[in-house]
Amino acid sequence: MNVNVYNNFDIKLQGPLYNLDCYNFWDLNNCHNNFKSQKYYEHVESIRTKSNCLYNGLTQMAAIDFKKYDFNYKNYYDSLSKNVKRDINLCNRSNFYFKKYDFNKHIYDFVEINQSQKDKKGKINPWYLQEPNYFKNSHSTGFHTWEDEQHYGTWYGLFKYFKHYKQGNTITNEKLFAYCKILIDGEMATIGLIWTHANYQNKGLAYCLITSALQQVMENKRVKFFVYSGWGQYPRWKSRMLFQPMPISIIL
Repeated sequence: MNVNVYNNFDIKLQGPLYNLDCYNFWDLNNCHNNFKSQKYYEHVESIRTKSNCLYNGLTQMAAIDFKKYDFNYKNYYDSLSKNVKRDINLCNRSNFYFKKYDFNKHIYDFVEINQSQKDKKGKINPWYLQEPNYFKNSHSTGFHTWEDEQHYGTWYGLFKYFKHYKQGNTITNEKLFAYCKILIDGEMATIGLIWTHANYQNKGLAYCLITSALQQVMENKRVKFFVYSGWGQYPRWKSRMLFQPMPISIIL
């Protein structure tokens, strides 16, 4: 499948770079030097020449083609299984709510979510276990210098209201339980960093988070494809949200 990302000299591609080299290209601010480096341009050249391991027209990515649902979220939602809809409804009934948010206001919850996954799995990539200060000053609101209306990232999360709840010394009155960053590059939206609190996974958080983010993306009529890394990673689980294996060739 050919996907046009409308690359130009004023922006930086985020979704493809995240999938190719996630911990070096997860944020425009914290990875500023990497986005300016020769490494960035080498990755872009590998996309142009199809010499990378993902966007070569052969590797199966996990993707949803919005044309299949006429760019209509109801059509997509109606196609989901009863079990997935049940879990989405469970999340909503449990008083979780979905919204766009400022990452920098919820870094302590972000770190707690990551730690909960370590507690459950026993071992995760140590990148996730760094101190809150490491993640501060991430790009989160408005367009970055390297973004425009066709190239940008947005943080979405699932929250619960707790009166007087704090992040450090700041009162937020709400707690983050699941996060994801959606990266828009022309016709393609990519799921970047994503995780849910391990102690609440039986509340349908992941299904609610991803389908709610998809609904937001689908409102952007420029976007045609919703991509969630490679198909080889949790294919059965991804298929429940109607992701399908799809080779992607990026047109720069």
